[in-house]
Amino acid sequence: MNKNICVLEDSEEILELIHMILEQNYNVYGFTTVSGFMSGYTEMAPDLCLLDVMLPDGNGLEVCNSLKNNGLSRHVPIIIMTANAGIQKMKEICLADDFISKPFDMDDLIRRIGIHIQN
Repeated sequence: MNKNICVLEDSEEILELIHMILEQNYNVYGFTTVSGFMSGYTEMAPDLCLLDVMLPDGNGLEVCNSLKNNGLSRHVPIIIMTANAGIQKMKEICLADDFISKPFDMDDLIRRIGIHIQN
């Protein structure tokens, strides 16, 4: 059975690219807003989340910390995707399991997902 990956990314192009690359091995559920992600999160029962930082209705770092501080979701690995150069500062304030800079290499993204999720 395929694992579920929830992606929170406001760029339709990036979301579509991630979906195309990952759908061969995972069930991929994409969301472009924090509100959509949060309402669909429990229904999807994700095995891993990919979160963008800058979103139209919120912040991926806050979403990450909210999930990591919740007993029901703290075990779910989270990878933060960001174009922001301040990843080191983000690591100090965010409980994510991994961080990846945009633009990212798709092979690197797939490798990192594999580290955090077992098929």
